[in-house]
Amino acid sequence: MSSKIKQNWDNASWTGSRRAMLRQALKLTVRERLQALEGLCETAQKLASIKTTNNKKPAD
Repeated sequence: MSSKIKQNWDNASWTGSRRAMLRQALKLTVRERLQALEGLCETAQKLASIKTTNNKKPAD
């Protein structure tokens, strides 16, 4: 690795990572935020359906 490249280790901790995610989220437009929310809702619904499908007891 070249000594000219400076590593940014600020995001290497949980706190630093959270700060970086918040900074990134603050840059989103309203449209991008709504699209992200829709995507998260779809993912949550899929995960919920998988959970209920896998928890059914087998027929005797």
